[in-house]
Amino acid sequence: MNRILYVARKAKGLSADQLAKVLEITQEDYNGLEHSLSDLSAGQAIKLAKFYAIEPELFLYNEGRDKRLVSYAMDEVSKIVAEIKPEGMPQHFYYRLVTLGNTALTLQVELAHALYRQYELEKDNEAIRMLNENLQEQLGNKR
Repeated sequence: MNRILYVARKAKGLSADQLAKVLEITQEDYNGLEHSLSDLSAGQAIKLAKFYAIEPELFLYNEGRDKRLVSYAMDEVSKIVAEIKPEGMPQHFYYRLVTLGNTALTLQVELAHALYRQYELEKDNEAIRMLNENLQEQLGNKR
């Protein structure tokens, strides 16, 4: 279970349907996120962070995520191997398939991190702009 997602929703007194609307997904999909049957995207985590005014990182890492990613990658490789009739496939192709799957998973994590970093930079930029406005006002008042 994604405890942060559940506790945050309950603390605000919201229903799963209301939060599904915030994320622009179905209630069934939201329930899957809350029960850790699927993972939040970085974009969804950022939406929730803005909605709850807490760090998006808290929503991204939940119980069982790594296990699900490995299981998913293994299932995908198994499907590909079954489809291409492995009897005639050289052994090094298996290695390449697994490497490709691992690369895709790594890139997915890097994308989530990059989106989170972009969010942090936007918040920093917003704070700097506000400080600049305040400074400009103070300098304008002294003239």
